[in-house]
Amino acid sequence: MIIFAELYFQRKDYPMQITRPDFYKEFSCIAGACPDTCCAGWQIMIDEKSLKKYKKFKGTFRNRLHNDIDWSEQAFRQYDRRCAFLNEENLCDIYSEAGPDMLCDTCRKYPRHIEEFEGLREYSLSLSCPEAARIFLSHKSTISFVTREVPSKEETYEDFDYFLFTSLMDTRDYLFSIIQNRNVPMKLRRQKLLACAHDFQLALDKNELFQWEDIRARHEKSGFTAEFQAKVRSWTASKGVTTNKDTDVMASDSNFRNCDSASLELRKQIWQTVIPQMEVLRPGWHEYLEETLVPLYDGDFAEEPDIYKSFITAYPDWEIQEEQLLLYWIYTYFCGAVYDERIFAKVKMAIVCTFMIHDLAVGTYLKNGGSFSFDEMVSICYRFSRELEHSDLNLNKFEELMDEENVFRFNNLLRI
Repeated sequence: MIIFAELYFQRKDYPMQITRPDFYKEFSCIAGACPDTCCAGWQIMIDEKSLKKYKKFKGTFRNRLHNDIDWSEQAFRQYDRRCAFLNEENLCDIYSEAGPDMLCDTCRKYPRHIEEFEGLREYSLSLSCPEAARIFLSHKSTISFVTREVPSKEETYEDFDYFLFTSLMDTRDYLFSIIQNRNVPMKLRRQKLLACAHDFQLALDKNELFQWEDIRARHEKSGFTAEFQAKVRSWTASKGVTTNKDTDVMASDSNFRNCDSASLELRKQIWQTVIPQMEVLRPGWHEYLEETLVPLYDGDFAEEPDIYKSFITAYPDWEIQEEQLLLYWIYTYFCGAVYDERIFAKVKMAIVCTFMIHDLAVGTYLKNGGSFSFDEMVSICYRFSRELEHSDLNLNKFEELMDEENVFRFNNLLRI
């Protein structure tokens, strides 16, 4: 009995928390019916376990496996930006010739995305998958998240700041409540997100993490009141974005509201700052941006505000989809600040990515002569997501730009 007891207490399971959005299990790959393929435009890395299986594989498919894997890069080779194993029907030859058990981790799990933290895994569906985007964008109700515990081995992450992480988790819950407050206009919700993230980042930079609860309480108290809106007006009254010639194009909030050319200049400069810094994953991406955005930005300045208003009238679902998109970016990336402490940059990225998707939608609406469909929104979202999220270089650069470029200063982003 004593020996049994010792063995029992030596064997200890540690709970691992698994969090998923409520729609997570709705996904099922539609394979050949998909309007695009997930096997083109990005380098698919192969995990060590799968590499070992490929090396040991026997059979007629062996030579193909050995020849079409870049063993030094640990990735599948590409031909014309398509995976070497992607056939003419946009289906996977590894799956059909070697079986589903031979798929690597990325191919088996995609579009399921996992963020890893000590004692916690957060699952999501990547917006870069057309079917996942369709499921995500079709949700009208507020999205919730389900957490359960599963037994797991004990794990310890070196230099993992658990106090910072729990503070980020609590703060993210508060940000979710802001995003999903449908009693408040979306512009005010965006401004509140930015104000909160700005204050949290400032406290972290000063090594005053203990103040976060007070900061949350202060923002909860001010809410979206006239007092908060007065503060926003004072913040936006300071100098705004400057062009490459360092000339001020937004001297005051009133100028922004009444001068459409200034509003246009800010939005144009966001695009002009981001796109040249990004690697292109799919041929034709820049051409697509040009044909979609030129009609929007080369129009008469006086007509520009009416374009956005008429888009909402023609496509009222955007008001909810904007909320869902902001939630997607914050859920996926915000708590990653435990590794790099870039809280404000991640919230800025959420705001800017959602803005860019909105602009592409309005540009498409304009190009179509005043019509826009749900399928077009799905297409815009997954194409944008692929160019950004399928490249670590692009993701890292995007965050860097949020911190470094004047156009993404706090008072500028309050205006978009």
